[in-house]
Parts: sequence; structure tokens; C-alpha cells
Amino acid sequence: MKTINLTKRDLDPKDYVRRSAVRKDFKTLIKEPCILKHDGNVIGVYLTLPKLSIRVLNAIKKLEMWRINRTSGLKSDSRIFGYMPRDTMRKDYCSSTAMSRENQQEHSLICQYGAELSKFYKKHCPEMYNQHNDLAQQKVKPNWIIKDSPFTSGIINKNSALNYHFDTGNFKDVYSNMLAYKKDVDGGHLAMPEYNVGLEIANNSVLFFDGQKILHGVTPIKYKSPNAFRYTIVYYTLSRMWQCLEPKEELIRVKQVKTDREKRRYKRLTGEIPNDISREG
Repeated sequence: MKTINLTKRDLDPKDYVRRSAVRKDFKTLIKEPCILKHDGNVIGVYLTLPKLSIRVLNAIKKLEMWRINRTSGLKSDSRIFGYMPRDTMRKDYCSSTAMSRENQQEHSLICQYGAELSKFYKKHCPEMYNQHNDLAQQKVKPNWIIKDSPFTSGIINKNSALNYHFDTGNFKDVYSNMLAYKKDVDGGHLAMPEYNVGLEIANNSVLFFDGQKILHGVTPIKYKSPNAFRYTIVYYTLSRMWQCLEPKEELIRVKQVKTDREKRRYKRLTGEIPNDISREG
């Protein structure tokens, strides 16, 4: 596989974050499998998989996409899969995603493919894969890891020309795995302006890279037929999943949290705890 040595430009990411990516933001469009290096270090691997998974593609086509507000502030037509950490305001316990309940067969198939993708991750990025897998095994309970992979979660994006951003919330210093399916479209390239390159993101391609460190965005997508599409499936490991207990323990914990919360509310109502020194948990 070809190695491409990149030079990092002196850009201020603040000039790019949340604005649209366009073709003129980078000089070179990479269309072939390659290893991307900077200062002698691998920063990404881009390749085309040897076999197209029609089952996975058909599964994601069946899904109803939701308009999701991502942690980076971006909105996209997406679905999340795998597992989710606690959210104190909305769901104060770790759980599987809604997709696992509403689209069980599709969810199972997409998670299973995470294990298949992990084989390529291990083959082409062995040191990073081992670091990623070891960290996941050390930090996250087995029930919250997608089987035979280092991932806890993922997101499916449909026809999303995402503005420039850095990923957030994942384990640091490891790679996300981005799989792409594309038909009858022009554009939709992944721009990396700091390195003055873009990646074609071809049909049945995968990119291993650290989206928390590399500024990236998607160029406009032009559809050439009524059946055109551009899907990406990104597998990653959420750092907040390390807080999750075993599923049974999570239920015990949230029951106790709710009980303690109601006790505090009662004591405030009765004046046992002044309102100015206590807040709802």
C-alpha cells in the first residue's frame, strides 16, 4: 500500500470549525488506498474493503434516520447504535440504544460487522488496534463493548455534508473506523485542510483515523440519480462508558439515585433542607 507523507499547514482551526467544507480547502484529492503519515507517524489508513457487505447496506437503508444534535453542535440525519452512557438530565443509567430495541435485526447485523471491521483495523493498524483494544478491556465492562471489537458505539450518517469539526467524547489517542457506502454521487469527500488533502471516501471504503485530533469536514454532495446515497458508519469507543456498571448494578444504582432524589425533594418541601443550599440531583 502506498505511503503518503503529509506536511501540516499553519492554520487556525477556529477559522474552519462549523463552516462548510469545500473542494478548494485542500490541494490534493486522494483516491487510492494509502497510509497517511506526518513526521514519520501514521495518522490514518484509507483502503477499500475486498468485499461489499450487501446485508449491511440493505440494513441501513431500512432505518428511519433521526435529526440528531451531535455533541460537537452539528446536526445530521443519523442513527446511533451500540451502547450509551448515563445522561443525568434525561436517562441516568447506561443502556443500549433505541435502535437495538426498535430495529433489532438491523442493529445486530451492524454491530456484528463491527467485529469484521476490527479484523482490518488490527491488520492495517496493529499497534493502534492493540492499544485501543487493551484500553477498552481495561476501562469498560464487557457487557458494554460490541462483541469481538474494541468499540462501544457508533453512528450512521445519511447524506450528511458535515461542517468542519473535531470529534468529541471518544477514547483519546485511538482511531475511529469510518465505513462508507456511496452510489451515484459526486463530492462527499472528507476534507482535512490542516494537511492540505481530501479523501475520496469511495464506495465500500474504510478510514481509520483519530477524528478528535484531525480537523475534518465533508464537501457538498451532488446526487446524480433518484437512488443516489452516501452513508457512513462510524464505529468508536465512548470515554464515558468506563463509568458504567454491570447492567444489573446499573438498575440498582438508578433506583437508589431516584430514591435519594425524592428524599431531598421531600425534605425541601418540609423545610428540613433550605432551598438555597440544596439542589435537585
